[in-house]
Amino acid sequence: MSAASRVRRLDPNAQVTVLEGTKMVSHAPCGIPYFIEGFFNDESLFMAYTPQFFLESRKINVVTEVRVDEIDTGSRMVEGNGKQGRIREDYDYLVYATGALPKIPQVPGVEGENVFEIHHPAHASEIRKRLWGKSRVAVVGGGVLGLEMVEALSNVGKKVIMIHRSARLLNRITDEDVSSIVEREVRGKGVEVRLGEELEEIRNNGRLVVTSGGKYEVDAVVVATGVTPNVNLVKEKLRIGETGAVWTDRKMKTSNPYVYAAGDAAESTNLITGRPDWEPFGPVANKMGYVAGTNIAGSSMTFPGVAGSVITKFYDVFVGKTGLTENEAKRAGLNPVSSFIRTRSRARYYPGGSEIYLKLIAESSTLRLLGAQIVGREEVLGRINVIASLLLKRGIVEDLFFTELGYLPAISQVWDPLVIAARKLMRGD
Repeated sequence: MSAASRVRRLDPNAQVTVLEGTKMVSHAPCGIPYFIEGFFNDESLFMAYTPQFFLESRKINVVTEVRVDEIDTGSRMVEGNGKQGRIREDYDYLVYATGALPKIPQVPGVEGENVFEIHHPAHASEIRKRLWGKSRVAVVGGGVLGLEMVEALSNVGKKVIMIHRSARLLNRITDEDVSSIVEREVRGKGVEVRLGEELEEIRNNGRLVVTSGGKYEVDAVVVATGVTPNVNLVKEKLRIGETGAVWTDRKMKTSNPYVYAAGDAAESTNLITGRPDWEPFGPVANKMGYVAGTNIAGSSMTFPGVAGSVITKFYDVFVGKTGLTENEAKRAGLNPVSSFIRTRSRARYYPGGSEIYLKLIAESSTLRLLGAQIVGREEVLGRINVIASLLLKRGIVEDLFFTELGYLPAISQVWDPLVIAARKLMRGD
């Protein structure tokens, strides 16, 4: 929808058609855990805008509940099945924005009646209805979605078992010293955490989970083991990148000059390493669509790449990451150094406040910033965003030290945690 809206903005005479498989457009799947937790009940809130809005206000023809099953890049045509039967659309330019699909473990019983995938808002109401009737739920997966689902279910009174094949929670976005803080918080809420256990089988329609480390009787299973790019319609027609997503150049153009790709289906470049990367997150997807639409409409814009900024929460604790973890930097062949600090979020004399943990990572010889991880109960997002901005401009640790950050005793200290972490790296502590 970002691409469609941008084309319309720049070219009022263009004919813009969007084909969507569900009844929802411009939707926010990141809201599903909060819907299941009961924070809101109106499904329409998943959508920033309705299909009617795009038709009436932006003159974009949105066709919902049509499943595209054929893309002919030679004759420039797409076909699919809709509510009114077979549909065909010709195109001058196509934007491939099919998103991602759940990465489901290939084990016996994973399709059982009481086994749930958390993926699309269109299915959220039915999933919530069925999960709310369960007492004991296993969540398989210790990433961002798994963590958020554990909070959602435990907060509505479910007994939750969290099963993760890695030895660490959030292992893709944190290093060991940071993930241990997250694990402590999760266990502190009474969640049974089983790490280093591989899912082997689900029996009795989702009532028995068998792993490499044990057997667990439950009423339901939530599978949250990640996502994979949805390239099913084009994997034989477009170049697929190293990450498994559709290869694109910096204008979001694919290997076919008349096809662009954006969002979770599209590959990008990592800002730090310069290597292919895939970051399936909403802000990235929207900007990719904006760039694709700009170029299709005849203007010129490039997408600079991704830093990998992520933020999630568990109850009142926020976990943020941008750039590379220390482990990722080492795997990329860099020579990282890091500082890890624990401090307070507010001035010592101001009521409230809490501990905040911050890890800052830089390249050892140049002290170019490589990334950061932060855990705390307040002011996590803003600090992560500061680092993300500096990563875009290839900033160094000294740039961070001298960035003139705002100061107010009620929400910060005169020596901000970011500045303290930078100072430690500058003097080599």
